Amino acid sequence: MTKEEILRSYLEDDLFIEQKYLAVGEAGKYKWATHSDNNLIQVLKLAIEGEVSNESANVTEKKINTLLNRQQ
Repeated sequence: MTKEEILRSYLEDDLFIEQKYLAVGEAGKYKWATHSDNNLIQVLKLAIEGEVSNESANVTEKKINTLLNRQQ
């Protein structure tokens, strides 16, 4: 699976629609390069990128913390 396919599989979860993170049908059109102001989607992308590139969990965690700290 590509990074984009992995991301879409998470975004197609009903929780994203129920919590109004995405509109119905939007997940299927979502591209890896699509910019999102949604922190949850950005965190998912960082986690997927880290897993695909085999970076250590500590590095991925630091990237996620940096992202979330910038948003405050």
